[in-house]
Amino acid sequence: MNLGCHLDSHDFAARLHLRSARVFLLKACASLTLLAVSQAPLVVTINSCNSYAAYAEGQSLALGESTSALSSTSSLSEEQQYSQLTKQILLAGIELERFSLNFRLESAKQPRFRKLRYFLAQETAAATGLGFEIAFMEQAKKGRRRPLQVSKPVLHGALATAMTGAIIGGSGSCLELSSNMLQAIKNKRHGFDFKTANKFVVAKLKEIDQLLAQREALVAAHPDYPGYQAAVLEGKILKELRNCFIAEYSDFNADTKGYITYQNVFYLLNASYSAVQAAGAWAGYRGVTKPAYNGPANVLFVVSGAMAMVTPIISTAAGKYARKRAYETIESQIGEKPKFDEHAFSTQGKELREILKSVNGTVISSMPGTDRLAVYTDAATLFKKQLDSETTVMRRNEKVALQNNVLAPVIGAQLMTQGIFGCIGSYRYNLQPRKQLSMFYRGAIVGTVGTSMATVGNAVSLLSTLSYEHRLSREKKLPAQLIKARLEHLEEVEREVRKI
Repeated sequence: MNLGCHLDSHDFAARLHLRSARVFLLKACASLTLLAVSQAPLVVTINSCNSYAAYAEGQSLALGESTSALSSTSSLSEEQQYSQLTKQILLAGIELERFSLNFRLESAKQPRFRKLRYFLAQETAAATGLGFEIAFMEQAKKGRRRPLQVSKPVLHGALATAMTGAIIGGSGSCLELSSNMLQAIKNKRHGFDFKTANKFVVAKLKEIDQLLAQREALVAAHPDYPGYQAAVLEGKILKELRNCFIAEYSDFNADTKGYITYQNVFYLLNASYSAVQAAGAWAGYRGVTKPAYNGPANVLFVVSGAMAMVTPIISTAAGKYARKRAYETIESQIGEKPKFDEHAFSTQGKELREILKSVNGTVISSMPGTDRLAVYTDAATLFKKQLDSETTVMRRNEKVALQNNVLAPVIGAQLMTQGIFGCIGSYRYNLQPRKQLSMFYRGAIVGTVGTSMATVGNAVSLLSTLSYEHRLSREKKLPAQLIKARLEHLEEVEREVRKI
């Protein structure tokens, strides 16, 4: 074996190129023959993402057959085995990285017109609610002094409008919840659901770890050769590449799981309190002619207001819990906590580049490919920071559009207060119409403020979100654009690695 920096025609890559493609592709397509695998490069794209699910399901068979394939090449020299194993590790790492990026791209995908249609549904609910409050406040103001002047047709119309708006608002949330469910089914079919994705990543990680162990044993068996230290350094870089890719996937997986859970819980709760609100409006409609319904109507308004107030808080808590559980799940499945030492990796990369600057230009044949992937990964920190930054701002805007933690508790508290005033008027002053209508009037004032905030807030949040996303799109910084550019760069790196 010669691991030195002066390799003859029997260098590390010379005769192991054929074996690299054969073993690597055998893991992805166990039904192919070894000869067919060795002649066909693996290209994983969005259009063939079913292969991810197939790979995850057939991991045991693939690993077993790959072991047999390794045994069948035992006649190859140590140099060839070294080059082959290194190339396989790089290609497996590239596949893992590609899957991680595609997973983020597909699993976090939002329907194209979601923002607009959800805005229309919620704005309709808020606007009809505001219309009800104005009409009800006007009638209650009259009734404080002249109860007989209260117009029953106006109250009927106002309450019917509020009920219709609540139904529309709740239906909008049901539509988006259904849309998320359909997207989840689509993701599962393509192998991008959380369970299948984890299985694929775990299987791919086992493959990489197996190759790393074989390479390490091969290098350790020849410590007396001149290139030993360079080979050890390359091994350290390969391990950090592995750590970086799994840490990146773990973050993507947890972040996506947390946000989707937040969304689904919010839509479910929003639909629920809209239903309660609609029931309250219906009871209020009956209460115009049958006062016994006024009390239950206001109780329902209190409940719906309280639900609106706590919905974003509960949703956020559910999202954080789901995110934490996602981390714990992947950690238990891979048997370790994903950790990437950015500083050590950067230092090792610099050392590798110094070796590549050797005077005679002859180095271990796999090192240029390793360096290309290392440079790509080194830039991952900046890429991930940028992606996380833009995603955070976009999601904050989306949460505002959903009446997030800042706006919804205030609006919910005002609507609940209105319901409390209504309950006092209905139960305490049920035989004193002037005082009863006076309490209704006070509640309507508070409710008008709340529905006004919701109406204006919806419009402002939509405009700010669209403006921000338009700017990002123009600068090619939308999360989807960043990921696609990253995938294109990864393809360039893969072409270089395949030249080993």
